[in-house]
Amino acid sequence: MSGLRFADVEDAARSAAAAALAQGPMAAATAAIAAADRLMAEVAAEPGLAEALAGAACRAGCGWCCHQVVGITVAEEEMIVKAVIALPAETRCRIATRQRAAEARLAKLPVAEWQSARVPCPLLEDGACVLHDARPLPCRAVLSADAAICRRWYEGEDVRIPQIAAQRGVYSHAQAGLAQALAAAGIPPGPVALTEALALALE
Repeated sequence: MSGLRFADVEDAARSAAAAALAQGPMAAATAAIAAADRLMAEVAAEPGLAEALAGAACRAGCGWCCHQVVGITVAEEEMIVKAVIALPAETRCRIATRQRAAEARLAKLPVAEWQSARVPCPLLEDGACVLHDARPLPCRAVLSADAAICRRWYEGEDVRIPQIAAQRGVYSHAQAGLAQALAAAGIPPGPVALTEALALALE
């Protein structure tokens, strides 16, 4: 990205989150996401990156990468809790069933094996995220160039999900900026596992 450094993304997300914190942690998360979206849009037309984004393999119904434990900040946790509470009761019920199944599997494993276990995110339904618009920054960071490789990863092959580096960098550094803003305000930023956030929302 010729005109943007990831350090600039971190700074922008931190400033936006800090300015929004007076309205609560959820507002800080929303502000950091908006800052990341704006900066990503600014560089999306750059040669090379535009082609990579246009050729991204991620589509509704393709959820291979949604089988891992996602670490979020407490601000994103609050955002997710509110979004889950707003869902229809029947949808919350289905999420709760998947949440219990995910927690039961994870409880049997050492933390070091959580990612390799390919535990599906409880928000994944029919290959799509039921909270797509309110998904946290780590989920926004993942944009694959090859769905076939993602499937091989899901099936246990020793391959890496071929992510578009600019997308991953912008949203990952935005989460770092958000965490810094929380810490500077005396709020322990986390991380919190997304599954834990869902357990809180479903209580």
